[in-house]
Amino acid sequence: MIFSSINLNYLSPTGFIGFWILLVGLIFTSSMFFFVFFRLNKDDASYKDRVRTKLAREEQKAKIAKLYPKQN
Repeated sequence: MIFSSINLNYLSPTGFIGFWILLVGLIFTSSMFFFVFFRLNKDDASYKDRVRTKLAREEQKAKIAKLYPKQN
């Protein structure tokens, strides 16, 4: 073989560097899984956005109340 002088056993999963490469890969994969599936599904509306939507709902209710007044 041409590459018989290069010992690549340390890159195998049971070797020292290979173990650390696998460990870092697992940590990276789990963090990406967390950010993609859990953080993106979370409702991260800011305070101003929540206040704006609350005011919009109240305004919508007031407009509907004008259209359909209660009869006594």
